[in-house]
Amino acid sequence: MNRRFFLCSATAMALPITPSIAASLSTTNGGRLRPLTAQGHGDNRAVYTPDARRIVFASMRSGKSQLWEILPDGRGLDRFHRSDANDFGRAAFNASGSHVCFSSDRDGQNAIYVLDIASKDARRVSNLASWSFGPTWSTRNSIAYFSREGGNDLNIWTVSPDGSDRTQITDRAGESRQPWWSPDGMRIAYSANAGAGSFELWTCDAKGESTVRISNGGDWQQPFWSPDGRWIAASVKSSSAYYQIALIRPGENEVRLIPQPSQTDNVHPAWSPDGKHIVFTSGKGFESSLWQFSLL
Repeated sequence: MNRRFFLCSATAMALPITPSIAASLSTTNGGRLRPLTAQGHGDNRAVYTPDARRIVFASMRSGKSQLWEILPDGRGLDRFHRSDANDFGRAAFNASGSHVCFSSDRDGQNAIYVLDIASKDARRVSNLASWSFGPTWSTRNSIAYFSREGGNDLNIWTVSPDGSDRTQITDRAGESRQPWWSPDGMRIAYSANAGAGSFELWTCDAKGESTVRISNGGDWQQPFWSPDGRWIAASVKSSSAYYQIALIRPGENEVRLIPQPSQTDNVHPAWSPDGKHIVFTSGKGFESSLWQFSLL
């Protein structure tokens, strides 16, 4: 990622963000914003493959939620994985790209599955008795996800790719959800509401300890770490009626918005492996589509 451009070309401007969020707020003016898919197919929750050659996302274009793929320039639409169930993104790949985890209702309700891409064999790694969603795969080969298992409304769990060592790592009132591993596999960013009010962003270590709140005000969702570990992309809603894609720098009290479509929700941001692009979902339901912001 071109850090000099990103930090130096931003221009401060008035935006509908609460004062607690806006201690240091600016918006990038350069770069390129463009749509990758058309509206009307429910495209959502995109991620880049580890080699950055493809973008994998969930779509309703076949009549149910399935995993599809496109090239980073929006060409080459194809089915990534075909099943008789509803398969959901965000998908998350292991470091080599040989396996991917995602949530699916193929056994009756949403659970977490690890797919061997070559053989097409899928292994369930979460407890089928409890609804589970939103996996992320660390560079240290651990999968985190959120689940209704373990009391509270939602908790974050970790599990080995073979389904062993399943461990609950959050146990706080309300919902703890949408985990995403840091690039070094040492920490998890997640969204939590403490049982009341809006969601804030938190980080913790792999055991759920050493928790740190990194946002302050607003409603924060779907954190995703930058490849260099310095920023977290997320969606935030404050006095605006819509969610916006923001970049927050842990420990620095700094928030930046990227250019994005207006008058609609923009959610589920994901960085490219080289840190030069962010892909995200714009719009709701069947009208959602994928957009990409590319830094210069």
